[in-house]
Amino acid sequence: MLSGERLRTMFAGLAPVVAASMVVVALATAAAASSIVIAQSTDATSMDPAFRGDSATGNVQRHIFDPLLIRTPDMTIQPGLAESVRRVSDTKWVVKLRKGVTFSNGQPMNAEAVKFSLERILDPKLKAPTRQWWANFEKVEAVDEHTVEITTASLDPLFQARLTLLAVVPPKYVREVGDTKFSLQPIGTGPYKLAEWKKDDHATLVANPTHWGGKPTIERVTFRVVPEELSRVAALQTGEADIVVGLSPAQGDFLRTAKNLRVETVPGTRVMTLMFDPDAAPGGNLKFRQAVAHAVNREEIIKGLFKGYAVSLKSILSPGIPFWPKEIDTAFPYDPEKAKKLVAELGLGNAEIVMRTSAGRYPFDRETALAIGAQLAKVGLNVKVRPDEWNSFFNDLKAKNMSAVFLMGQGNVWFDPYPQIEAFHYSKGFLSTWRDPEIDALLDASHKAEGAERAKVFGQALQKLHDTAAAVPLFAQVYIFGVNNRLKWSPRPDELIWAPEMELMK
Repeated sequence: MLSGERLRTMFAGLAPVVAASMVVVALATAAAASSIVIAQSTDATSMDPAFRGDSATGNVQRHIFDPLLIRTPDMTIQPGLAESVRRVSDTKWVVKLRKGVTFSNGQPMNAEAVKFSLERILDPKLKAPTRQWWANFEKVEAVDEHTVEITTASLDPLFQARLTLLAVVPPKYVREVGDTKFSLQPIGTGPYKLAEWKKDDHATLVANPTHWGGKPTIERVTFRVVPEELSRVAALQTGEADIVVGLSPAQGDFLRTAKNLRVETVPGTRVMTLMFDPDAAPGGNLKFRQAVAHAVNREEIIKGLFKGYAVSLKSILSPGIPFWPKEIDTAFPYDPEKAKKLVAELGLGNAEIVMRTSAGRYPFDRETALAIGAQLAKVGLNVKVRPDEWNSFFNDLKAKNMSAVFLMGQGNVWFDPYPQIEAFHYSKGFLSTWRDPEIDALLDASHKAEGAERAKVFGQALQKLHDTAAAVPLFAQVYIFGVNNRLKWSPRPDELIWAPEMELMK
């Protein structure tokens, strides 16, 4: 236990973190040279990968379990437990597994293990929240020890992306201990093994010496639960954490001046956009949409409201999303004079135009909408910003009952252009108020295209969205991390914090 005098010395001049001192005292001592501590705001909900539902859970589980395919830091897909994945027809895929891989208890990882893992998740009795991710998988066959054949019910452009989330579990062990015990004492093929899990406090992992990719250089990784942001900042400053997650722009600015620490940022996959409902006048008018697009000063919002912790976009897709031609620019330049001219041509007079937004669902969503409303007023549009509680906003969006223009965060958990464009801009998209037969046709065509040809199709769809001013890309949210300088590490857009990608400085 630290003395009161030492606490006063430790926190002298650190006003933003004084309130966190009692939590910091309870943290473990500074990590040893071969160990690191990662402070997250929440604990893992389960150690069973079938019950993965958030990034904090995924960060812990990913160290214990390997997926069939992996994503590299640039989000491209590479071999994992599967050496290759080949489509042999529109709905049939052949997966060739890596040979000689075992689970950390010595049991073999083979085709039967893959078949068991998939069928277990798809079994309604398990009630796995990830079941929907593989709902299109109709049949799984173990052809031989290292070959799996998977048949889908329909074309599946996200098949390989799905395999990056498919962790393989040991059939014999799971059957022996049961689902409940497995969720507490997991066995996987990953580079680490679970040493201890104290719920809502910490999960400690130790290196797996038999990992097929080699034993990790960092021997011990502890994910510590620190709900309060100021407490996480304090833990970083005292050396009791090496990485802290979920920082606000204010704390990011504060830590930039700290000694032996640094701030790392990466654009997230969620982008803020202005969208339109063509059934709510004047949302169906091209000149109105173009006027809105050119009236918005994104840089003013990024620098003023977000303190620079947001990234301007070239399209509705985040820079972290692969498989689209990133040399194209389908954003709209800030041009208030052009916007004023378009508004004059519209002849709307002083007619009130409602702009809806969620309030509190995304960082500064209400404030962003109010800032945009003020910018639109400067070009002659009489806009009334209507902040709504999220459930009300979301239900109306699903019902296609929105305002002429509205602020929306477009997420992308699959790191592929298709699901985002489909969800928000396909005629039958779950959250789409837009209807354009050309966009529909391009998305349909992407199902049968591969590689560069598929990326080209998405480029055409993005260009069409720009030409019709169907959406105005604003900025990508930025994830902010505090990092001890003893650790060499850069964050990823998928929020995965993975020790094998780290290096301790000598």
